[in-house]
Amino acid sequence: MLLKITVIILLAALAPFNFSEAAQTNGPDIAKAITDSYNATPADCGSSAQPAYLCSGVFIRGTDVYSDQYHTWDPSPASQESGGVSFSWLRKDAKFNKLAYSYNNGFIFYPFMNAPAGKTTSIDVLCIWPIDAASEYRSDSGCGPSSQYPTQSGPCQQQNIYTAEQWYDHYLEGGRSHLYQCGFETRSNSVYDRADGYYQAIRSMALISDESFNEQNELRLATWAQGMQRTLPIEAFFYISGTSGLSSAQNNQRDLLQSTDNAVWVPVIELKLPASPAEEAQFIFNDDDQAIHVH
Repeated sequence: MLLKITVIILLAALAPFNFSEAAQTNGPDIAKAITDSYNATPADCGSSAQPAYLCSGVFIRGTDVYSDQYHTWDPSPASQESGGVSFSWLRKDAKFNKLAYSYNNGFIFYPFMNAPAGKTTSIDVLCIWPIDAASEYRSDSGCGPSSQYPTQSGPCQQQNIYTAEQWYDHYLEGGRSHLYQCGFETRSNSVYDRADGYYQAIRSMALISDESFNEQNELRLATWAQGMQRTLPIEAFFYISGTSGLSSAQNNQRDLLQSTDNAVWVPVIELKLPASPAEEAQFIFNDDDQAIHVH
């Protein structure tokens, strides 16, 4: 009897996964789609209510080393308390060469207009800064003024700062302090031109390119609920090329699949960040990098 049970367990372990949602597309296709999003540089996605992040660029959430104590896609306690989750946004005209805290792995969200059916695309992008803004020291979901500069570091538009050039002058006024800088408000209920504000942040990066290339920008997305793994618009897990991040990315790939009843598979992508402003980021699918193979 024990032998029979053991054989059944082994056979179950060897059986192929029943991917009900997994094979929406394959790894090489996703790597190409991410590359295409990176290379697309529209100022907006059709109107003043449709910022560029909806149809272009790469949402990047850097994460810590894999742990089986939590799911990497669930907002942290700090994000749950503050109401915001920090991302960076990488595009051909918004380059940087490292992630916050030198993280070497994480996940990528689809541009919301490109997400597959059934994925949540109503996560609000609240604000964007051209360079890391130390949002943990800011109010209003991380988008408000910093405690150190309560009157100068609030949202740009509220200070009548609407252009990249005005942002740059304000940044210099504050001695290039990241806590002094203002961020552009982009939340869905904003009374300002959300698309232009977002694009001005991209333009601002170019005005401080020597600095912004070496330190990532920062976005705050509204905190989503725990346990949304089936519907979150996760396009891929990634690791930074040449680092130890591959193991964490593989574990996160396994965790997502197992946490969705073997239904949701996304690829592990190798991310090569540009080493110089003249280079481009690369998004590479390697079959050998996958902890779970789908064919």
